[in-house]
Amino acid sequence: MAQQQPRDLKINGSGNSVGGMYKKVIVRGEGDITGDVTCEVLKAMGSMNVHGSVAAKQVSVMGAVNIHGNVQSEEIKVTGELAADGDCSAENFKVRGAFRIDGLLNAGKIEIILYGPAHVREIGCDTIEVKPHFKLFSPGIKELSVDTIEGDHIRLEYTKARVVRGNQVEIGAGCDIDLVEYKTSFRQASNAKVLHSNQV
Repeated sequence: MAQQQPRDLKINGSGNSVGGMYKKVIVRGEGDITGDVTCEVLKAMGSMNVHGSVAAKQVSVMGAVNIHGNVQSEEIKVTGELAADGDCSAENFKVRGAFRIDGLLNAGKIEIILYGPAHVREIGCDTIEVKPHFKLFSPGIKELSVDTIEGDHIRLEYTKARVVRGNQVEIGAGCDIDLVEYKTSFRQASNAKVLHSNQV
């Protein structure tokens, strides 16, 4: 018997479904999924709740997605909000908006443009760049709050962290860092706060 190809899961408007293995998961509107989801593409345009973990080649969010578990993907692109109760891992992690990850964010390349507050417990990466999106009359806190960042090339703005460890570290405007440990180079903006910095 030929192996059956996974089907697509599409929710238009408002709907509920169960987890499982799919080719594409596409939500336009409001979607609620109970259980773990494995797919090639997960695309949310609106709001989505996943009561489980997500494993996908590509995750694309335009709106708000809440995942009550871990997220694993090659590429995660968020325009809006992402919340994950567990760990998040990706080759490329790109956010224009706000996010909360209760566990570890582990990615090759991380690019964050803050439109609101962002919280993650720990970050491990090759390269990371964090900067705020400032527009006239855009109120609210735009800051990344994290315990530890470890990476190779690190460029931060408006980040509050206990420890930042890297090869090349650049601490820019609006940062509040307790300790920076660097191997090759360290630069600190005049309006950044760093309590201690050590070359290791």
